[in-house]
Amino acid sequence: MSTTVDTTGEGSILTIDQAATYLSIPKATLYTWRTRRAGFGPRAVKLGGCLRYRRSDLDAWIAEHLECFDDSPSVAEQRAGDGVSLSRASQPR
Repeated sequence: MSTTVDTTGEGSILTIDQAATYLSIPKATLYTWRTRRAGFGPRAVKLGGCLRYRRSDLDAWIAEHLECFDDSPSVAEQRAGDGVSLSRASQPR
């Protein structure tokens, strides 16, 4: 079985092996996201009882999970500036 991914067609349908290769992650990770972290991983399609991924859905999922490194302060920095401690509260001994 070949794991070569055809990236020429925008609407191409990929097997789970091909999708895992495309995302550079283990196939087990896709299964875990699907069963234990429902809604986290990319959208999948069941075709004839087999799990398939559209390349456009994989690309959209990647775009949704891009990290943003802009100049605006993060939520943690904003809260710290308000005088609120972000560390756990001390417990009396």
